[in-house]
Amino acid sequence: MLSGKIAVLFDCDGVLVDSEPISLATLVDVLDHFGAPLGQSEVARRFTGRSSAAPIEHIHTETGRDITDEFKPFFYERLFARYDFELRKTPEIETVLKALKDRNIAFCISSSSSMQRLDRTMAVTGLGHWFGDQIYSADFVANGKPAPDLFLYAAKKMDVRPEQAVVIEDSVAGVKAAVAAGMTCIGYVGGGHYEKDRDDARTRLYDAGADIVFDNMRDIADLIRSADAGEG
Repeated sequence: MLSGKIAVLFDCDGVLVDSEPISLATLVDVLDHFGAPLGQSEVARRFTGRSSAAPIEHIHTETGRDITDEFKPFFYERLFARYDFELRKTPEIETVLKALKDRNIAFCISSSSSMQRLDRTMAVTGLGHWFGDQIYSADFVANGKPAPDLFLYAAKKMDVRPEQAVVIEDSVAGVKAAVAAGMTCIGYVGGGHYEKDRDDARTRLYDAGADIVFDNMRDIADLIRSADAGEG
């Protein structure tokens, strides 16, 4: 799977950083504030891996209010306050990034998050130096995941064809986007948001089209090293 020229496209939330439990809990509170409450499991099912357009549309459907201009400032104020104290890198993620760098495999971020949120994530976790300006956001395309637009945009920027791109994703929306883009997809279910239903999450990602699913980032690093040694 990793032979020949490739580029690896990382989702951010739930893959590079264990942010989804924080953001889902915050989103539950924000939806309640705007009069469109949902439980955390339903919030996770509907919005994991998707841009802020999805909850904004939900609020509009439920209340008739257009809160496009209000949503991000209100949500981010609460989310970033928690990031400063709670946000952590995914265990072993820097082992994966080092394995890619050692093999001279290009990699980038391709995330449904806004650039504002990605900048804050990189600053809090210290991961930014690995990616430089190779950070691509849903801000850059017309249609967010599960549409393939963002992954196709990132692949073009990385100068690889879709079949040369390997996506690492934790969400059904993200896996579907990778499949629609014609890319190999590695599913990751090691994040805190899947702690209670990891087996179900694994099944959902396979059903969405993931080629392989891991729950430990070290396994992905070992896959890269095995391919590099001609073992895989």
